[in-house]
Amino acid sequence: MTARRHRPGHDDGIGDHADRRYLGLALALILGFMAVEVTVGVIANSLALISDAGHMLTDAVAIALALVALRL
Repeated sequence: MTARRHRPGHDDGIGDHADRRYLGLALALILGFMAVEVTVGVIANSLALISDAGHMLTDAVAIALALVALRL
């Protein structure tokens, strides 16, 4: 079993900045896919795609709230 040692100045990518970056990327991806689903859903007249886009909107709101919580 090895012990993990913290070295001064060493950034392992796990922390507040990494969390914000990953959540920001996830938010951008969710919003992008949501926009595509709405567009295709309207063009194809598909209620299933439009409702899934609504579900993705709630996911985006949850991620946005997580980003706000990280800033507190």
